[in-house]
Amino acid sequence: MTKEGVAEKLSSEKNVRAVPSPHSLSALLSKNPQIIPVGSEMVENAVGTKAKHLVYDIDRTLIQHRDEIVYTRSLTVMTPKQRAVAEQCVCGKIRVFPPETKMCLHCIRKG
Repeated sequence: MTKEGVAEKLSSEKNVRAVPSPHSLSALLSKNPQIIPVGSEMVENAVGTKAKHLVYDIDRTLIQHRDEIVYTRSLTVMTPKQRAVAEQCVCGKIRVFPPETKMCLHCIRKG
């Protein structure tokens, strides 16, 4: 999904007050460790010039089930309950660990 697709999806949701600008969305998507660019798409803007925009998707090698999203969230977007149980991994990231492990999901899947 491109950043324009994300903006459309957000604008159709009832619980989103304000849709971020395309530049903010692009910055958010590129910094999120759960999202990866998977290609590009030619998009025509308002004046008729064409530009390539990245297409983003969930990192499916990292997140294989909906329940695993909790284990990949960064500290800044965790809920207070998640922050209380989060620990620092050997890689330096602060994450909620999957049950019965002492490593984050990133280290388990990449290692």
